[in-house]
Amino acid sequence: MARKLLAGALLAVLVVTSGCLGFILGDTLSYSANKATVADDALSGTDYEKANEKQLNTKRSFEVAGENRDVKVTNWVTQYEKSVGISGVAEGTIAKFTVLSSPRFELAGESVNPLARYNNRQLVEKFVSGYGNVKDVRETDARNVTMLGSETKVSTFSAVAQSNGASVEVNIHVTKVEHGDDVVVAMAVYPKQLDESETVYRLIEGVEHEA
Repeated sequence: MARKLLAGALLAVLVVTSGCLGFILGDTLSYSANKATVADDALSGTDYEKANEKQLNTKRSFEVAGENRDVKVTNWVTQYEKSVGISGVAEGTIAKFTVLSSPRFELAGESVNPLARYNNRQLVEKFVSGYGNVKDVRETDARNVTMLGSETKVSTFSAVAQSNGASVEVNIHVTKVEHGDDVVVAMAVYPKQLDESETVYRLIEGVEHEA
């Protein structure tokens, strides 16, 4: 009986870790996200239109059991834009709303995709503050909304962006949820003189993603 129990336990371990076994032995693991978009009814009447939709493929190396192995990650980015000329500031200024989906995966029992660990401020620091033309990023507000069936905090940040030699104050909204096997991030940027916040919340609530 003891041998049967031991054999069953080993079989269970083998089944659970078979994917990692190939990784350790030299196979390259691949993880792909499902595309996230905004529903047509949420877009209706907002003047936002899909600008582009693309896959972003990255490769990273990780160390497991003392061996370095490559992991291929396929992310999806869908961006929507709204043309909003502001008299006296910048004609043709663009408001942008972006949805990013990235696979959430673990190696050796630990979450590897950093997006799963980042809070909203860290997301802004990684995606926006890293650009030299965006300065003075500070959080100004927060609001809970529902995205993909989960209540999530949407953080609002203000910043100063340099564009064609002129300084423009902008608002940045950002939030994320874990949905299915992916991390889904929604982010919006627009000139502070515009009041796009309610529209942004509507777009966030209208995000679609196949779990």
